[in-house]
Amino acid sequence: MRLNKPLSSGLLAAAVLAMVPHTASAWSPKLEVNENAWVQLGYLHQFWYESVDDKNAGDRSNDFFTRRNRIMLLGQAAEKVHFFVNYDAASGSAAGGRQDPVLTDAFIDYRIAPEFNVMVGRMLVPFTIDNQSSAVSLTALDYPTRTLANQPTTPSGAFWRDDGIMARGLLGGGMVGYRVGYFRGDRDATRNDGGDGRITGMVTINLASPQGGWFFNQNSLGALDVLTFGAGYDSMGRASTGFDDHEAWSLFFTAEQGIGAGHLSLNGTYIDWDGVIGGFGDGKSFSLQAAFLPTGSKWQPVVRWQQQDPDAGESLDTIGLGLSYYISGHRANIKAEYSIDDQFVGGEKTDAFRVGAQVFF
Repeated sequence: MRLNKPLSSGLLAAAVLAMVPHTASAWSPKLEVNENAWVQLGYLHQFWYESVDDKNAGDRSNDFFTRRNRIMLLGQAAEKVHFFVNYDAASGSAAGGRQDPVLTDAFIDYRIAPEFNVMVGRMLVPFTIDNQSSAVSLTALDYPTRTLANQPTTPSGAFWRDDGIMARGLLGGGMVGYRVGYFRGDRDATRNDGGDGRITGMVTINLASPQGGWFFNQNSLGALDVLTFGAGYDSMGRASTGFDDHEAWSLFFTAEQGIGAGHLSLNGTYIDWDGVIGGFGDGKSFSLQAAFLPTGSKWQPVVRWQQQDPDAGESLDTIGLGLSYYISGHRANIKAEYSIDDQFVGGEKTDAFRVGAQVFF
């Protein structure tokens, strides 16, 4: 075996995190057997400080915790056969919880043609660009978690993932993208004694740079011009008497464009939920976020709005005011956000302040 230089930026963008050329050096050198058999190692760490207002107690909580702590393995086993493995050992929130490693992603990607690729294993389900975006290159401090709160996940804690098979591709020279998969779904015997599966898919219309890799990049820091619209559908069977099937559909867009003295990023999502277990229940959710990176600056202000609108219960409108400082792009940065009406605590809407530090190698 021999060590080789890192992946070319073109292959990295298509195969790894839908990242842009300036992040190519964030992976280790290749450990290579031959040109069709190699592996690379990556690491992502996100560490947070969080302070939440508790109006009932008349005080604020203060805590530190590891939001993400991921060791990632990227490689190729044979011609047109690639793979990705991602273990995460993090508490995930100030409430504590999981610290043991969780198998977050583990899939094989058969790259038959740009129009048709097949993935098998554990992966993010193809429902929206938000839930399929890389955690490395988020626009704000974190995903729009209030909007995605109803998204089913695996019992292991691999959020928004499922085990199954998915086909993806770009058609019409990249103008149309599709991702559709069949997954295990809800295998709790009390809710799904028939073992019904899950069908999830999304279609995108790309009017600028298409993104056909494993993950979407919603914040390229000026490297891409993007204008994408799409829709998604998620159906998960529950065969047991007394339990409704989970069903959701989404509309979304993402846009990035250089304008005047900088680069503007916009993202928006609408989701209609039915048959929800957990989360905020049946209803609708929305998100809209905007960020602007002045030319030559390392500072990026971010504003976002998220809404949970349940069919039964009080709605929650969360406004986030954020500021990011990019020490070295997505490889090293610090992000802060003040969140107005961040969550319900003791039945009261409370604000929160968070600061996160990230390194990606």
